[in-house]
Amino acid sequence: MLEEIAVVVKTDATGVWLKTQAKTSCNACQAHDNCGTGVVAKALTPKENVFFVSGHTELLAGQTVQIAVTEQQLLEAAALVYLWPLACLILMALLLQHLQFPDGTVALGSLSAMGLAFALIRLRRQQHAAEPVQILKVLPQISLQHH
Repeated sequence: MLEEIAVVVKTDATGVWLKTQAKTSCNACQAHDNCGTGVVAKALTPKENVFFVSGHTELLAGQTVQIAVTEQQLLEAAALVYLWPLACLILMALLLQHLQFPDGTVALGSLSAMGLAFALIRLRRQQHAAEPVQILKVLPQISLQHH
Protein backbone atom coordinates (compact mmCIF):
# COMPACT_ATOMS: atom_id res chain seq x y z
CA MET A 1 0.00 0.00 0.00
CA LEU A 2 1.09 3.52 -0.75
CA GLU A 3 0.35 5.92 2.08
CA GLU A 4 -0.04 9.71 2.17
CA ILE A 5 -1.19 12.42 4.55
CA ALA A 6 -4.30 14.41 3.58
CA VAL A 7 -6.37 17.22 5.07
CA VAL A 8 -10.16 17.18 5.12
CA VAL A 9 -11.33 20.16 3.07
CA LYS A 10 -15.09 19.71 3.51
CA THR A 11 -17.69 17.09 4.30
CA ASP A 12 -21.16 16.42 2.99
CA ALA A 13 -23.85 13.79 3.54
CA THR A 14 -22.11 11.16 1.38
CA GLY A 15 -18.41 11.61 2.12
CA VAL A 16 -15.42 13.89 2.49
CA TRP A 17 -13.23 15.99 0.20
CA LEU A 18 -9.52 15.53 0.91
CA LYS A 19 -6.51 17.60 -0.14
CA THR A 20 -2.94 16.38 -0.53
CA GLN A 21 0.17 18.35 -1.39
CA ALA A 22 1.90 17.38 -4.63
CA LYS A 23 5.54 16.40 -4.25
CA THR A 24 8.07 16.47 -7.05
CA SER A 25 11.56 15.03 -7.05
CA CYS A 26 12.85 18.19 -8.75
CA ASN A 27 12.80 20.12 -5.47
CA ALA A 28 15.34 17.75 -3.92
CA CYS A 29 18.14 18.56 -6.36
CA GLN A 30 20.56 21.47 -5.76
CA ALA A 31 20.29 22.61 -9.38
CA HIS A 32 16.48 22.76 -9.43
CA ASP A 33 16.42 26.54 -10.01
CA ASN A 34 18.75 26.33 -13.03
CA CYS A 35 17.40 23.12 -14.54
CA GLY A 36 14.89 23.17 -17.38
CA THR A 37 13.12 20.09 -16.07
CA GLY A 38 12.74 21.68 -12.63
CA VAL A 39 11.28 24.86 -14.10
CA VAL A 40 8.77 22.89 -16.20
CA ALA A 41 7.82 20.70 -13.23
CA LYS A 42 7.14 23.76 -11.08
CA ALA A 43 5.04 25.38 -13.79
CA LEU A 44 2.95 22.34 -14.76
CA THR A 45 2.63 20.32 -11.55
CA PRO A 46 -0.51 21.10 -9.55
CA LYS A 47 0.38 22.15 -6.04
CA GLU A 48 -2.64 20.45 -4.46
CA ASN A 49 -4.78 17.45 -5.31
CA VAL A 50 -8.39 17.52 -4.13
CA PHE A 51 -10.57 14.41 -4.39
CA PHE A 52 -13.70 12.83 -2.92
CA VAL A 53 -13.84 9.76 -0.66
CA SER A 54 -17.27 8.33 0.12
CA GLY A 55 -18.20 7.60 3.72
CA HIS A 56 -16.36 8.91 6.79
CA THR A 57 -18.97 11.64 7.32
CA GLU A 58 -17.88 11.91 10.96
CA LEU A 59 -14.70 13.74 9.93
CA LEU A 60 -14.50 17.52 10.23
CA ALA A 61 -12.92 20.09 7.94
CA GLY A 62 -9.30 20.71 8.93
CA GLN A 63 -8.63 17.24 10.33
CA THR A 64 -5.54 15.43 9.10
CA VAL A 65 -5.88 11.81 8.01
CA GLN A 66 -3.60 9.07 6.75
CA ILE A 67 -4.82 7.63 3.45
CA ALA A 68 -3.70 4.68 1.35
CA VAL A 69 -4.15 3.23 -2.12
CA THR A 70 -3.07 -0.23 -3.23
CA GLU A 71 -0.35 -0.72 -5.80
CA GLN A 72 -2.86 -2.62 -7.96
CA GLN A 73 -5.22 0.37 -8.08
CA LEU A 74 -2.35 2.70 -8.90
CA LEU A 75 -1.16 0.48 -11.75
CA GLU A 76 -4.70 0.15 -13.13
CA ALA A 77 -5.16 3.92 -13.09
CA ALA A 78 -1.79 4.48 -14.78
CA ALA A 79 -2.61 1.92 -17.48
CA LEU A 80 -5.97 3.55 -18.08
CA VAL A 81 -4.57 7.06 -18.38
CA TYR A 82 -1.37 6.29 -20.29
CA LEU A 83 -1.78 3.04 -22.21
CA TRP A 84 -5.41 3.31 -23.38
CA PRO A 85 -4.98 6.63 -25.28
CA LEU A 86 -1.66 5.45 -26.72
CA ALA A 87 -3.21 2.18 -27.89
CA CYS A 88 -6.10 4.10 -29.50
CA LEU A 89 -3.63 6.36 -31.32
CA ILE A 90 -1.54 3.45 -32.63
CA LEU A 91 -4.50 1.27 -33.62
CA MET A 92 -6.22 4.12 -35.48
CA ALA A 93 -2.97 4.97 -37.27
CA LEU A 94 -2.54 1.32 -38.33
CA LEU A 95 -6.16 1.08 -39.47
CA LEU A 96 -6.08 4.30 -41.50
CA GLN A 97 -2.68 3.39 -42.96
CA HIS A 98 -4.01 -0.04 -43.94
CA LEU A 99 -7.01 1.62 -45.63
CA GLN A 100 -4.46 3.76 -47.55
CA PHE A 101 -5.63 7.16 -46.35
CA PRO A 102 -3.28 10.12 -46.95
CA ASP A 103 -0.68 10.79 -44.24
CA GLY A 104 -2.42 13.94 -43.05
CA THR A 105 -5.66 12.04 -42.54
CA VAL A 106 -3.81 9.27 -40.70
CA ALA A 107 -2.21 11.81 -38.35
CA LEU A 108 -5.45 13.73 -37.76
CA GLY A 109 -7.50 10.55 -37.29
CA SER A 110 -4.95 9.09 -34.88
CA LEU A 111 -4.83 12.23 -32.76
CA SER A 112 -8.63 12.38 -32.79
CA ALA A 113 -8.80 8.78 -31.53
CA MET A 114 -6.38 9.64 -28.73
CA GLY A 115 -8.42 12.73 -27.83
CA LEU A 116 -11.61 10.66 -27.78
CA ALA A 117 -9.92 8.15 -25.46
CA PHE A 118 -8.97 10.95 -23.05
CA ALA A 119 -12.55 12.29 -23.19
CA LEU A 120 -14.00 8.84 -22.43
CA ILE A 121 -11.59 8.40 -19.51
CA ARG A 122 -12.64 11.78 -18.13
CA LEU A 123 -16.34 10.89 -18.54
CA ARG A 124 -15.80 7.54 -16.80
CA ARG A 125 -14.01 9.27 -13.94
CA GLN A 126 -16.85 11.78 -13.51
CA GLN A 127 -19.41 8.96 -13.40
CA HIS A 128 -17.35 7.09 -10.79
CA ALA A 129 -16.44 10.14 -8.71
CA ALA A 130 -15.27 8.25 -5.62
CA GLU A 131 -11.53 7.64 -5.54
CA PRO A 132 -10.16 4.18 -4.62
CA VAL A 133 -8.64 5.62 -1.46
CA GLN A 134 -8.89 4.17 2.02
CA ILE A 135 -8.75 6.38 5.08
CA LEU A 136 -6.54 4.48 7.49
CA LYS A 137 -6.69 6.70 10.55
CA VAL A 138 -7.26 10.20 11.81
CA LEU A 139 -4.04 11.82 12.94
CA PRO A 140 -3.91 13.78 16.19
CA GLN A 141 -3.89 17.56 15.94
CA ILE A 142 -0.83 19.24 17.41
CA SER A 143 -0.81 22.93 18.08
CA LEU A 144 2.15 24.94 19.22
CA GLN A 145 1.65 28.10 21.20
CA HIS A 146 4.34 30.70 21.50
CA HIS A 147 4.40 32.85 24.65
